[in-house]
Parts: sequence; C-alpha cells; structure tokens
Amino acid sequence: MFYSLQGEGRYVGVPSLFLRLFGCNFECRGFGQERDKSKWIAHEEMPHNQDYPDVKKLEDLPVPHVGCDSSFSWGKKWGHLAHYDEVDTIVDKINSFIPKTEPIHLVLTGGEPLLKGFQPAMSDIILHRKLGLNNITFETNGTQEYYFKDLVNSGTNSPWPFAQKVEEEKNPYLSGGLDNMNKKTSWYNDRYGDRSSYIFSSYCIPNGITWSVSPKLSNSGEKWEDAIRPEALLSYNEWPFSYLYLKFVVRDEEDMKEVHEAVRAYDHARVNIDAIYLMPETGFWHVGGGGGGVHGGGPHGVYDYEVAELALKYGYKYSPRLQINLFGNAWGT
Repeated sequence: MFYSLQGEGRYVGVPSLFLRLFGCNFECRGFGQERDKSKWIAHEEMPHNQDYPDVKKLEDLPVPHVGCDSSFSWGKKWGHLAHYDEVDTIVDKINSFIPKTEPIHLVLTGGEPLLKGFQPAMSDIILHRKLGLNNITFETNGTQEYYFKDLVNSGTNSPWPFAQKVEEEKNPYLSGGLDNMNKKTSWYNDRYGDRSSYIFSSYCIPNGITWSVSPKLSNSGEKWEDAIRPEALLSYNEWPFSYLYLKFVVRDEEDMKEVHEAVRAYDHARVNIDAIYLMPETGFWHVGGGGGGVHGGGPHGVYDYEVAELALKYGYKYSPRLQINLFGNAWGT
C-alpha cells in the first residue's frame, strides 16, 4: 500500500492511495525486448527470477528493466515479502493513509486485482462500512469477469441489513424517491432490488467505479485469445455509475493495427468504452520534438513524443506514465 500521484489515464496527477495485490495471470515478458522472440532473454534470466539475497522487503528490489514493470508483485519467488492482512486491517490502513482534507481515490492494482481468488476481498473492501470513498479505480488487464450482482449478493460486509434499516427510516433513495437518481440506477433497482441504489448513493461510492483496462497486445508476449476478452469488459459495464477506459501500451506504428483490431472486437461485442488512451512502452520523456531537446528511450528508441504523435494521428487520447517520468518507477510511487 502506498500514497502517490496516479500516473496514468483518467486521473493522472491525482493524489491516490494504491493497494497492490500480489498475483497475476500474465507475465508480459515481451515488454522491453525485441519483437523477434528468438532474441528474448531466457525466462530464468527475467528480473523476477533472479536472486537478491540481501533484499528484505519489496521496496528494496530493483526496478525491472524488461518484462512487466511490476513483476515482483506476482513473481512466486517474492511472495514471502508480501503482506497478508484481513479486510478490516486493510481498511484501517487505508483510512490512516489518506489525508482527511482530500477526496479519497483508491486504486486497486497488481498484478491483477480481479483474479477470482481476490474478488470476495475486493467486494468486502468496497462495501466496508468504515471506508468512506469518493472514487475507486480498478487497474486490470481486462481478462477477469467481475459482475455487480456478485458484489450485491456476496461479501461478509454486505450492506443489506443496513439498507433495510435505512428503508424503514424512509431514506428517499430507497422509499420510492428515485426521481433524482440516474435512470441507470432505476434499472439496477428493478434487477437487483433496492440494495444497488443504497450501495452507490448513501452508503458507499457516490462517484462509482472506474475501470482502467490495459489490454495486452502482442508486444507484451501474451496471446491475443487470452488477452482480448470482451466478455470481461461487459461485466464491468453492468456496474452502475461506472466509467471504463482502455489504455494500450504501444511502441510504434506497428502496434496500431492491433489497437484498431482490439477496439473493433470490443465494439462488436457492444462494450461501452468511455475513452481510449495510448501509452508509451517506456516511460522516458522527450522534450522539444522533431529530434530536438532532451531525449530518453528504451532499447527500441521509444519516446513519449512519438506515441503522442500516434495519438494525434489516430484520434486517441495520450497518457503519460508519471510513475516512470517523475520517480523512475521506484516501488511505492
């Protein structure tokens, strides 16, 4: 858990609390490597598979130079350095981290925070009566379904007894006074009962859930059929007051064909997408453009400036990666 600026996407630059979960269904070995897989470094030579005998905590591990930039958050060799806490303890820690004068923006990240084994705990955190949240963002690779009905019907912190009590007190949100509620909420009430409006109005998350989905292209090393799963995004669309955006990690023009194909696949499945971002594979910065100024780049000469030009060319939004630009992607940033 750490407090920093959100570095990517919709809330870039916003002070946020990050809860990083240990575990992922992908490895993304391709990042930072040649497109020709025959030239990749061996699996056993990847950063998360190395030995660092003097390291006693995750924050002291080196920043990965190839592959997933957070690979130590799922590499099995480093699981013993992760913290294992009960939900109540996590919520207490969240409350202690957040400055009381600021809106709370909680980012649930990984690894992959929507792995099936994590979802009951995610539901308990979202519904926890001690946690007052304005915004929650899930940073996900978009391969794991997570349905609103599962939140409503599960979790040890289910709010239904409290919703019943509020209904008896004639809370306008629950006693027929839905005129001032979004029509979408009425639809959820019809489908799931009064619990849905309670969860997302007087009880829990007034500004809803943001789904920050980063579909993996072939530059990651993952297979298309594993990475592009519209059915998962459709499950996120079921959440009331939700906002879903895509952020594609790209190197150069060669990746844009896959970006277009992925967007078409989501559109064909009728996924509701609120925004699409392009992000540089490396987070190094480039000032001046057109060959002038200060340059930075990875092994493929990928510059933020070049990806910004692709965003301009194709009409997508551009996202920086402030955690790299400002902090060198150090742990806890």
